[in-house]
Amino acid sequence: MLSVSASTGFAPCPAPFNLAAHVLGRAADLGDKTALAIVGPDRVEAWRFDQLEAAVRGTATGLLGIGLRPGDIVLMRLGNTVDFPLAYLGALAAGLVPVPTAAALTKPEVAAIIATLAPKAILRDPAVPCPPNDTTVDLAQLRSMRDLPAAPWHMGDPDRLGYIIYTSGTSGRPSA
Repeated sequence: MLSVSASTGFAPCPAPFNLAAHVLGRAADLGDKTALAIVGPDRVEAWRFDQLEAAVRGTATGLLGIGLRPGDIVLMRLGNTVDFPLAYLGALAAGLVPVPTAAALTKPEVAAIIATLAPKAILRDPAVPCPPNDTTVDLAQLRSMRDLPAAPWHMGDPDRLGYIIYTSGTSGRPSA
């Protein structure tokens, strides 16, 4: 339920806009504070704001460096690791259109998504099901991008396509 103060509306999105820049907008102020923690049964992986922003913007540099251009669709076939948010925010930082997908999707389900979207790249962990594809960026290559110099934020029209998500829908078949 919306609060009384929210019922009057929200400020319009600023133009130009970049969602990753907005999410990490206070990273410089919060530099050494924990921004992201990946918690598992055996370990905790903590990322400070300054580390996260550097890795995101380095990933953006790497994605642009392999020939991707703002507006290109990038399918994400990654597991529940830090690779997922870094790739997602890195794609957004570069002005790409990420398509995050559940690691539990089957190869045939992913093949249908690929046929529908024709992504320019697939960011892939080999442990996550995905049919063979010539546009795959493997996990080692994706991880190596983190240390590249920071890309500038791709600022653009706030009404442009930002990301695509799939749901199972009522038919049980993934749909955008």
